[in-house]
Amino acid sequence: MFDFLKRQRKVIVNNQEITDVKINNSTIDLKKEYVNDILKSKKLPIVLLDPLWLSAKDHIKSKTIEKAEKELQELLKEQGRLNTDFKEYTVVKQNFLKEILVVSNRAQETNSEADLEELNKLHQSTLSANKKLEEIEARLETIDEEINEKNKEIVSEMIAVGYSYIENYKEQNEKLENEIAVLREEMLKKTNKKKESDAFLKEIYNYLHSIVGREHIEILDKKLGDKK
Repeated sequence: MFDFLKRQRKVIVNNQEITDVKINNSTIDLKKEYVNDILKSKKLPIVLLDPLWLSAKDHIKSKTIEKAEKELQELLKEQGRLNTDFKEYTVVKQNFLKEILVVSNRAQETNSEADLEELNKLHQSTLSANKKLEEIEARLETIDEEINEKNKEIVSEMIAVGYSYIENYKEQNEKLENEIAVLREEMLKKTNKKKESDAFLKEIYNYLHSIVGREHIEILDKKLGDKK
């Protein structure tokens, strides 16, 4: 079967896609299993807040990473809203408790039905605030786990894909080093040959200078030198 996911994992260098790198998805999945085993006990920085991540991800484009990043971003937004709500409901609860204290003292003195009814409403409102705070706390616990898992999913994908590129480029570098060695040897041969030519020319001109003199060399070059 065709490996359509292969097109989802690309390497980008200097804003240009490198097309000569081939990645096998089954190999990436095996790498991810190994990486996940290592990462399961580690507390990782949130990738979206990590400058090193933002720099590294510019070089690798993966649909898996892009999708997980969006999901992580939504989880972080929800977590931010929950923390704000928790602070607000905590203030609301404290205000209810203050009002309960005031109305309770007043009701003891007046024994008024209106005060007792207001006191009952305040108790109900406090219970509602407590329930809401409990719900927020429970969600904050689960969302924290979801954020960590989503974050590790992104990191494991990045490491697995990154190592696949590393392997490819190590092979490419080895091939290039061999080619460079051949070119270097060829350049050394040509450099030595040029040195021999330079030495020959120097010896010939020295001899000519001694025979005809320097002032006649230019004339001889024009008369006897190579002609097209």
